[in-house]
Amino acid sequence: MSFYVRVFSQDEDFPSRYALCEELLEAGFEFSTFPGKYDEDFDEKDWKHLMLEYDSDSEPIRLERNLAEKDTIFEEEKQEFLEALNEILTDKEQKKAVEIITNAVQIYAFDVDDDITEKGWDFLNCLLDFLCDATDGYVQIDDEGIYDKEGKILVEME
Repeated sequence: MSFYVRVFSQDEDFPSRYALCEELLEAGFEFSTFPGKYDEDFDEKDWKHLMLEYDSDSEPIRLERNLAEKDTIFEEEKQEFLEALNEILTDKEQKKAVEIITNAVQIYAFDVDDDITEKGWDFLNCLLDFLCDATDGYVQIDDEGIYDKEGKILVEME
């Protein structure tokens, strides 16, 4: 089984696959990707997918980048989260979460195996921090909720 971790980005700018990998390398991680650094489509400007293997004994993390006006899954995901948020009691945090989802222009969806290791979490957190900083993003984790910029739970969602 797996679960999703998403970054709801408020900014249209996005890092290249190369920039994501450089961030991980600078943080000291050893990993492999598909497509690989030397594959012809690795430099694709408007990339959509990246698979990251942080440990050969663990399932890779699959990353999908969905964009407003280009991907039907983007609109479906936004609508699903807005409906779920509308079922939560209205408060300041819920209103902020609705604003985050409504204003999102990109969704980075990480498909993560349930058996992710501690090393895998460190690897994923490095990616999440980088993407949030680079794209004015907010993290959402399945069965947990949406987090604010400081990493505190903004709205719990199960």
